[in-house]
Amino acid sequence: MTVTPNASSRVAGIAEGTSITSSLDGLRSVSFAKITLRIRGLQGSISIVGGTHNIKPADHPVVGGTGDFMFVGGYVRSSPVDLEGVTVVYKIEFHLYWPPYAANGPSK
Repeated sequence: MTVTPNASSRVAGIAEGTSITSSLDGLRSVSFAKITLRIRGLQGSISIVGGTHNIKPADHPVVGGTGDFMFVGGYVRSSPVDLEGVTVVYKIEFHLYWPPYAANGPSK
């Protein structure tokens, strides 16, 4: 994952997961992913799960986290920006929050 859509952009993280097609038209799938991030002085991973649409934005709830993202909540929005053959490029937006009891929040 890069900060901007340019291939020479700074790497902000790595997404590892799978997507299983769940509709006959091939446009919807169920996705599971672990996203390892190193941004703004924070390091760790978040886990997401949810439905993805290949031509519309989709929200995926955060179901877990590690490192500085321990106890994080929120969701990740994926929006397709480039559909080329069987490859889809997504814009990923993180909407995260840390509860008050999370020791490793962003204010450390």
